[in-house]
Amino acid sequence: MPSDTKASIIDSIFSAKLPPELFERFAQFIRQRCGIRIDQAKQAMLEGRLRKRMRALGLPTFEAYADYLFNRKNGDTREIIHFLDTVTTNKTDFFREAPHFDYLRRSLLPEFMAQRDRRRVSTFRIWSAGCSTGEEPYSLAMVLNEFAEQNPAFSYAILATDLCVRALATAKAGIYDIDQLDDVSPEYRLKYFTAARTPDRRQLRVVPALREHVVFKRFNFITPVFPIRQPLQAIFCRNVMIYFDRPTREQLISRFIDTLAPGGCLFTGHSESLAGFLTGLTPVAAAVYRKPPH
Repeated sequence: MPSDTKASIIDSIFSAKLPPELFERFAQFIRQRCGIRIDQAKQAMLEGRLRKRMRALGLPTFEAYADYLFNRKNGDTREIIHFLDTVTTNKTDFFREAPHFDYLRRSLLPEFMAQRDRRRVSTFRIWSAGCSTGEEPYSLAMVLNEFAEQNPAFSYAILATDLCVRALATAKAGIYDIDQLDDVSPEYRLKYFTAARTPDRRQLRVVPALREHVVFKRFNFITPVFPIRQPLQAIFCRNVMIYFDRPTREQLISRFIDTLAPGGCLFTGHSESLAGFLTGLTPVAAAVYRKPPH
């Protein structure tokens, strides 16, 4: 593409405005595909993110991008994945909302071991639902691995899922800038990270012994069948449900409860109260809800 043509397309992209009717079409498509609400207040955010995709495709207007996205004749269903990636938010940190990890360490894990024989469950299974770029499941893995070292009969498995393909690729690689590890203790940093084989010397990678305990999968919360084969002892779904409308949240919570083992716990974000939902769960700590043991 000639440089002057390319410059003209870029100028068109940055001067383009998203018409209200097209915004509504995009918003409805997002709700249908993954349950995420995009209201009018987020139009500027959507515009900014879609402009990056339009530039990558060389499409000068939002109308041209809509034609490309919705034209089934293109046969490029991958664009739907790219589109949904643009609207997902991947803000996370290691040991975010630290009291949750303290509760896991001090209460849930010791109790699981104390009642392990009665439950006839040998493996502590946990789901990081909305794992983003991997900081949460790897934080969980560090806590669980420390507990396993102190309790030889303990084993664990972590399922980590997200809608965003781009975020999952980062999570699977397990490579992070050293500045992202500010909330990881020096002991954990030394034990669970190693120098990454990248040109950037300020990057560290999660050690293989920890990565092998985490299975990453792409998953859409509005999919009818959850990827759970055995009951879970814990589900971390934090700062995710705020993006859904109430009926979607209600359905999601119900499905979470179905996948939890008796006595298992659902961890939510601190801004995601379950007040007003008929869950049968008992609050046991801030943003921690427990399923009855029987």
